[in-house]
Amino acid sequence: MGTKKIEIEVPTSLEDITLRQYQHYMKIVEQNEDKSATDFINKKLVEIFCSVNLSEVDKIPLVEYDKILLVLEEAFKEKSPLIKNFTMGDVEFGFIPKLDEMSLGEYVDVEATLSDWENIHKAMSVLYRPVNFKSKDKYTVAPYEPNDEIKEWMKEMPLSVVMSCLVFFYSLGIELSKASLGYMEKAIAQSKTSAIKEVLEENGVGIHQFMDSLKETSQSLTKLQKNQYLSVSLT
Repeated sequence: MGTKKIEIEVPTSLEDITLRQYQHYMKIVEQNEDKSATDFINKKLVEIFCSVNLSEVDKIPLVEYDKILLVLEEAFKEKSPLIKNFTMGDVEFGFIPKLDEMSLGEYVDVEATLSDWENIHKAMSVLYRPVNFKSKDKYTVAPYEPNDEIKEWMKEMPLSVVMSCLVFFYSLGIELSKASLGYMEKAIAQSKTSAIKEVLEENGVGIHQFMDSLKETSQSLTKLQKNQYLSVSLT
């Protein structure tokens, strides 16, 4: 009998990888931090990003296997400015046009999940929303309404969009967090209503806890550096 031929589609761009796939990969990495697990992690990398059964990975000729890892490694070297619009299905999503007009509820949801790969899709559902009006380069997005189905759907967004967003926040996020910290401290100090308290309580956060979290935002943003991106060790 002849040798079974394995056809594998290797993503050459982050646009061809979904956030869900990368979240799956990052979970594997976190569970196998021991350097001795490098071979296993690389096999899972090929399984996840190339949509091939793990049992089939061992059958890939070594030369071709190394080529696959190199192609994936190159894909993750992509550098892209902030991708403001993308389409999933028939829906166009747009990055919120005015960050400085972000509501407290939006800020709480983004700050809590942006540097957490397991829940980053929730931050993406805040930052990218369906476009409801567009004229040339100008557009508006739908109001933010927390929705579990939309949050889950965001796991299917292109990883290229997510990474461009993270690079954007890493390069500008420290300044943004400092500005937001000053604004929030002032807002809480001047607030004569319980509106802020109510929003925080809805998100399971107390005012003091939230302020401590704000003060640590600059440090948490450093988690968006390269060491959180794909790392491939060739066998």
